[in-house]
Amino acid sequence: MILEKHDNPFCNCRLLLLKKNLKGLLFLIVFTSTFFGVQAQSYYFFVHETSLTQGGFHIYKTLLSLQADGTASARIQYNAGDGNKLYLYNLSLTDSTINITDTTHKYLVCREAPLPLLDADSAGFVLPRFIFKKKYDGQGYYYEPEQVEVANGNGQWMKANMTTAMQKNLEDLRQDEPFLGSFYFESDAFYKFVFEENTRAIPMARPEKMFLLMVANTNDPTIGTSAATDLNNITTLFTSVARNLGISKIIPLTVSGNNYGKPAMEATLATLERLNPSPIDIVVFYYSGHGFRLKTDKSEYPRMSFRTASNRANREVGDNIPLEDVYNRIHALKPRVCLVLGDCCNADIYANPVFGTDMIKPKGGGTLGNFNFESAKKLFLPTLPLSILVGSVKKDHLSLGHPAIGGYYTHFFTSELEKNLWGYYSSSLLSFAGGSNSSWLKILLDARKNTYWKSKAKQCGKTVNDRCIQEAEISVTPM
Repeated sequence: MILEKHDNPFCNCRLLLLKKNLKGLLFLIVFTSTFFGVQAQSYYFFVHETSLTQGGFHIYKTLLSLQADGTASARIQYNAGDGNKLYLYNLSLTDSTINITDTTHKYLVCREAPLPLLDADSAGFVLPRFIFKKKYDGQGYYYEPEQVEVANGNGQWMKANMTTAMQKNLEDLRQDEPFLGSFYFESDAFYKFVFEENTRAIPMARPEKMFLLMVANTNDPTIGTSAATDLNNITTLFTSVARNLGISKIIPLTVSGNNYGKPAMEATLATLERLNPSPIDIVVFYYSGHGFRLKTDKSEYPRMSFRTASNRANREVGDNIPLEDVYNRIHALKPRVCLVLGDCCNADIYANPVFGTDMIKPKGGGTLGNFNFESAKKLFLPTLPLSILVGSVKKDHLSLGHPAIGGYYTHFFTSELEKNLWGYYSSSLLSFAGGSNSSWLKILLDARKNTYWKSKAKQCGKTVNDRCIQEAEISVTPM
C-alpha cells in the first residue's frame, strides 16, 4: 500500500490566533439559478472520539466542506480542560489515494498546519484524517465516509471511534443557523456564502454570442473515455455560463467521434472565420486528445495530434495542428474574449500516456450556490478585450488524466471556474464595494497549482522517485 506522494500529515506553516464572535443570525432570501449538472460542493458532519491526548478522552465535532477538485476545509470543535473550554480549529485538506484489497479509498489529509481560531490547545488537539470508500450504484461510483483516523505522537495513524458521518447539502446548512454558527463566525466567507441574499431576476437577453469550438479525440483506444468526459464537462459548463448571463446565441462547433480529424478541424476553423465573431462576442476553443512536440518546435505549446493508427504503427508524425496556430487565427478575429485551451501532452511523440486517479465524488453529486452575475460578467464580458492561451503542460512533459474526471488540468480549471461563479469564492459580500474578485489569471494559476500536486502522485519515469510534473503554460493578454 503506497499513499500518494503528497500525503504528508504534518505541514510547516505559521499558526495564527484569531478571536471572533460566534453569535448572530442573518435572515436572507435565496435565489437559485439554473445549472446543468457539472460538479459541485458537498458537506459532511462527523463526530469522532479518541483518548489519544494528554488531556484524556475528547469528543470532536467536524463540519467538512468538500470541493470538486478534491480540496476541503474542515472546522473542528471540542471542549477540554478547566471549565470545559471550547476550542475551534480550521484544517485545509487535500485528497490522497490508497488501494486496500482492490478497493479504492480516499484520504483527506492535512496540507497546512491546523489553525486555532480561538486558543491553541497543545494538549487536546489531535490531527485527524478522513477516509472515504469507493462504492457503486445505478448512477455510477461515489465515495462514502468510512473512518476517521488520528495521529499519535510518533506520527502513526490510529483509528478513532467515529459515531457520526452525515452528508449534508446547502439547504440543510441554511435551515440550521445555530449548527453552522457553532463552526463559523458571521464574518467568515463561508458563513456569508450560505446566507447571502440574492434576489436577482432571470437575466435579460444579451446581444453577445458565445462560440464553442470543442475538439475531442473520443474514439481513441487509450484516452477516448477521458476525452469524452472533458468534452461533456467543458460544453456543459460554458453553456450554463452563457445561459445564466442571458446569452441565448450559443454556437457549438464540435469535432469528435467518427468526425475527428484534421479536415474536420480545418473546416471548423474556416466556419468560425466565415461567421466572423463581432467585437462583443466570446470564442472558446477547447481541445482534449493526444499532443506532442518536435525537437525543432519553437513554440512553448504542443501540437494537437490527428494521427491515424497507421501513422502510429509506422512511427510517422501524421496530421497535426499547433495549438498556438489555432490561437493566432482566433485572436486575429478580435472577439471580446478569446479563450484557447489545449489539454494534451507536450512531449516526444512516442511517449506513452499516463493515467492518474479519480477524485472524491459525493453521493448525489453535491450542491451549488447562487450564480454570481458580477463575477461572470467580469470574466466573460470584460470592459477591455482579453485573449487567453493555455496548454495543460509545459514542454517536454506529459499531461495526465483519468476516465472518470477527464484531463487533470481540465478538471481543476472547471472546478476553479465553478468556485468563482457558484461557490463561496464568488460571494459579492466578500469583495470591495460589492464587486467581484474573480480573475482569469488567478483561476488558471490555481488550476495549475492543483494539477501540479495531483500529478506528482504518479510515476512518469523508471523509478518511484521519477514523479510526473504537470504545470500548465499560461498566457493572459489584453488585446
